[in-house]
Amino acid sequence: MNQKIIAAQIFYFGSFLQDKVLQKVLKKFRQHHIIYSYIEIATIACYRWAIWLNPSFTEAHYKLGRLFHKQQKWQEAAIAFEQVTKIGSFKLADAYCNLGRVLLKLKRFEEGICALQQAITLEPEHHWHYRFIGDVLSEQGKLAEAINNYQMASRKKISKTHPHIVLKCQEQQQLSAPNFLIIGQAKCGTSSLYKYLTQHPKILPAIEKEINFWNGNFAKGLDWYLAHFPAISAEHNFLTGEASPGYLDSCKAAVSVFQNFPNMKLIVLLRNPVDRTMSHYHMCVKQNRDNRSIEEAILSGLEVMVRKSNENSTNGIKSSSYIKRSQYIEPLSQWMELFPKKQFLILRSEDLFADPATTVNQVFQFLGVEPYQLQEYPKKNSGNYPPISQSMHLTLSDYFRPFNQQLEEYLDRKFNWDYDT
Repeated sequence: MNQKIIAAQIFYFGSFLQDKVLQKVLKKFRQHHIIYSYIEIATIACYRWAIWLNPSFTEAHYKLGRLFHKQQKWQEAAIAFEQVTKIGSFKLADAYCNLGRVLLKLKRFEEGICALQQAITLEPEHHWHYRFIGDVLSEQGKLAEAINNYQMASRKKISKTHPHIVLKCQEQQQLSAPNFLIIGQAKCGTSSLYKYLTQHPKILPAIEKEINFWNGNFAKGLDWYLAHFPAISAEHNFLTGEASPGYLDSCKAAVSVFQNFPNMKLIVLLRNPVDRTMSHYHMCVKQNRDNRSIEEAILSGLEVMVRKSNENSTNGIKSSSYIKRSQYIEPLSQWMELFPKKQFLILRSEDLFADPATTVNQVFQFLGVEPYQLQEYPKKNSGNYPPISQSMHLTLSDYFRPFNQQLEEYLDRKFNWDYDT
């Protein structure tokens, strides 16, 4: 049999493992982190075997690069994407873009910019290429050049999402401030909500959903932050904002936002803490950020939280962030001590999931724009994972109950999480 035909068959089996089997493992097996790693090893072996049989197999190089990128194996990913750019033909612009991003991780800044400029030559209207060049320039400390690229990225993005106003945005060079922030919580539906909101004709998206300025990039300066938003002239009644769910847990972020934008409207999504905790864990496993079993990751974190609570200490809290970030009362109260209550809209994630149209129009009303009905409300970043054991669910429910009660008393409203199934 022809070697290229054999290579293709091996490649398609590897693709089947990556695209089908890995997804089923995540959904069906509780100890999926063990099985997952073995299947990834088999997938990589298939791609490498296919490349050995057919060195010019660009699709195999590309998918190998994507898998290494996911695993954060930057050097291996760079080699794979470089091969795609040398051979050509398959997803060439995307390969250059991914190569540029990987080279940024490797601190090979000039090579990264060259790769991204090649991507722009091939796809001049794609806003992500400009945004990634902005990231490289930011890492080099060339903030003025980075700002110009971020603004170009914003114009390119608005030309796609809101083409009826792109020329008006291009005429205005002054940077614009956001009107709202979705400050949390992670794994509570913030990606879906932000996607829904920015489909409104009067709400323009930032170049990316999560800028993480107030809790990580503050040293780059306010102009760097504002460059991520569309430049909206003062006479136009358009709104813009971002959604960085890490803000909720950051007291420094709350203080900094208040000092710079005391009238900012703040949106908070809160989910049943047990469900949020599980979703957070599964996301980290999927991203190769945690290879522990669910029992080890969650129950050990719970033990840390209980022990530190009894010792009145915060040491070791970071290692139990799955649990900590599901205790909403403390971080939310820190924000509400600074901002007046009227500037908050606090939503149950369960309401967004069950009836997105009603919940989204509630947000539109809060932001002061006309109601707007989307054609559909697809969920973003949703997962379908195996259920936890009844004993673990009961343990977590008992642990979170007093925190939920404190939250309900503080906000004077019911969340009814103890009754969720």
